[in-house]
Amino acid sequence: MTTADVIAKFDWDNLRYFEGWTTRWFEEVKASLNVQSECATGLVAEKFNQKSVHKKDIAFWLAEAADIMQQQLAIIGHFKDTIEIVKTESIADKSKLINVQEQLLHCQSSQLKNLTSAVQSTVQSTVQKEMKSYSEVVGNDKNQMSTIQVQESVKKAVKTAIQEDDRSRNLVIFGVPESDAEQIDNCVSELFVEVGEKPQFSASRIGVRRRGSDKTFCRPIKCSFTSTTSVHQILSKARQLRLSDKFKSVFICPDRSPEERAARRALVLELKEAVTNKPDYKHFIKNGKVHSEKG
Repeated sequence: MTTADVIAKFDWDNLRYFEGWTTRWFEEVKASLNVQSECATGLVAEKFNQKSVHKKDIAFWLAEAADIMQQQLAIIGHFKDTIEIVKTESIADKSKLINVQEQLLHCQSSQLKNLTSAVQSTVQSTVQKEMKSYSEVVGNDKNQMSTIQVQESVKKAVKTAIQEDDRSRNLVIFGVPESDAEQIDNCVSELFVEVGEKPQFSASRIGVRRRGSDKTFCRPIKCSFTSTTSVHQILSKARQLRLSDKFKSVFICPDRSPEERAARRALVLELKEAVTNKPDYKHFIKNGKVHSEKG
């Protein structure tokens, strides 16, 4: 039986009746003994020993007091059982809480392992991409690369891997109006709230705004996060900005490397060409390629 069951089973009407009965008993006895005190402390022995008080009245009051105490014992017993049930449920709830905390710690540990694995995979992939194996180079021409050159190649590859890992935690936002007194963090926070996200981030404009430059041109904003999770969530919801009156002209994209930006520009040019050549088709970029579908 749970606490809710005990409370539902309890006769609350009887409790209210018992409360009224007890109050009436005190009022009747105090009135008969001429006790002016508002509380029960005025019912002292001297009051009951007055000559005007008859034994039969005292006997009646005593019998009623015994009935009241009997009812009190029953109610005390009920609440004692309720307290025991509450204590038992509290212990069970604490056990559940401990279990949930253990699951959360396990989940955090698993996420940390996955993040570590992803970083290691990124470094390994980039190193393989940026440099040839030492044995292959030496096999082609033993005099082409010295030990120092090999070390420099490794440093370059690792540096590139680190930069790519850093970029994976960044976003670049285009189209946010720029002003001299702007509060960039507040503006970006409002933008993220528009797509249902409230991440922790740091934001700054990219580049330097020169005097006399076109006021209509607004520099892009670079946002950095503590993890890639926030980046993925915001990118997946970025299309919702098209429905926003305030941010419908704003565009969010990943923080791409120079090579990736060049490849993206080429894809955009290819997309524009496809739109011109086949206006009846639906054109879009997916997985690094331009796709066309019959509209």
